[in-house]
Amino acid sequence: MNAHENEYLAAIAGMADHTMPPAQQPAPGDFVSGMTEGKRWSGRVEFIEGNRMTLDVGGGWVAVPVTDITH
Repeated sequence: MNAHENEYLAAIAGMADHTMPPAQQPAPGDFVSGMTEGKRWSGRVEFIEGNRMTLDVGGGWVAVPVTDITH
């Protein structure tokens, strides 16, 4: 190993400190909120099918894209 290779490996090792982890997929029972087409929503995840999830929003259901989760 040479000095340049060591510097490269140290830079790669330090990248984890500066990069955000990928967003986790919600699971049934998780409470989530977000916005779809300008409308805010929040509720408990009932089930997920591909990129869409169905939420129980307190007496009703809504199906939204998983990518619209903000919290």
